[in-house]
Amino acid sequence: MKISIVTPHFNRADLLADTIKSVRAQSRSDWELIVVDDRSDPAHWEKIQALAGPQIKVLQRIDGIKGPSRCRNLGLKAATGEYIFFLDSDDLLAPWCVTQRLDAAATHPHADLWVFPVLLFIKSAGDSDLQWNVLENSRADLDRFLQSDPPWHTSSSLWQREKLISLGGFNEAVFYGDDADLHIRALVTGLKVQKITQALPDVFIRRSEEARITNSFGPALIESRRVRLEQGSQFLQQARARAEFLLLWEGQYFVEAEFLLFNVDDSRAAIQRILLDWQQRFQVGGLRKLLVTTYFHLALACRKNAYFLLRLARRLAMKLLPAEFFPRGGVFQSARLAVEKMQIVRSKL
Repeated sequence: MKISIVTPHFNRADLLADTIKSVRAQSRSDWELIVVDDRSDPAHWEKIQALAGPQIKVLQRIDGIKGPSRCRNLGLKAATGEYIFFLDSDDLLAPWCVTQRLDAAATHPHADLWVFPVLLFIKSAGDSDLQWNVLENSRADLDRFLQSDPPWHTSSSLWQREKLISLGGFNEAVFYGDDADLHIRALVTGLKVQKITQALPDVFIRRSEEARITNSFGPALIESRRVRLEQGSQFLQQARARAEFLLLWEGQYFVEAEFLLFNVDDSRAAIQRILLDWQQRFQVGGLRKLLVTTYFHLALACRKNAYFLLRLARRLAMKLLPAEFFPRGGVFQSARLAVEKMQIVRSKL
């Protein structure tokens, strides 16, 4: 058995060097790392080429849509391992990651993907006890993904390579929410998920204020978010998803419009486009359409000079519109006991 680790990269050669160092420190050697560069600046590209080695392939995207989804798909195509997982270029592996994941795949051979807890970090691995979201919850995993409350991170999943290929990999037109898009497709199509909830956290996810495409609000990102909604709707409707799933996803149009309202100054046209897509896709009834369009008309008028009226309008909307339009987002969970166990394991290595 062998794991292929796929890492998209753009202009973060120094952080990538630390990521690769953590991969090289694995307690098992049956892995390969495929770094796919997204046309970095020449200085970064020169540095990462020097990081290649017998188990480390360094490729560069020369075609297709810019972004991590295209790079991950190119890495998937180049992979030779039976199993795949995706590691961002600023994140780190625990030394036991490959061992733990291969052992879980051997113990649960009938699964199509396995899900593991991962931890956040700020400057060094283990400096935070916050776990990425909550793996176990009273709500179903698909419900949570459909409401932008992802139960697990991109790097949490270990995939059977052939199953991932059968899904078509990542949607290359989406570079925000691309992992949720992939996991929704996996769950709707019935792939078997095995959550290894008692495992030690084995990937460390960097929490940084560093500028990146997914925390900027340029036109390309806004359009990508809209495309994700539209293609998600098309997929769910073609898959004949149940009415309650469609309602959850319908609510995401309202969530996206509110996101633009509260986070992007010049967002009127983008909000109108989202609401038009929503009305056309779901054949919205007259009363709901009137409530939503009236709310956003008032909200856009009030958001700068009459914020109190905006909050009042939102409270009224929450009483009149479906609860699915106002989901509670995910939270990071303290994993203090897991961190203590992790420290014990590290001390023995």
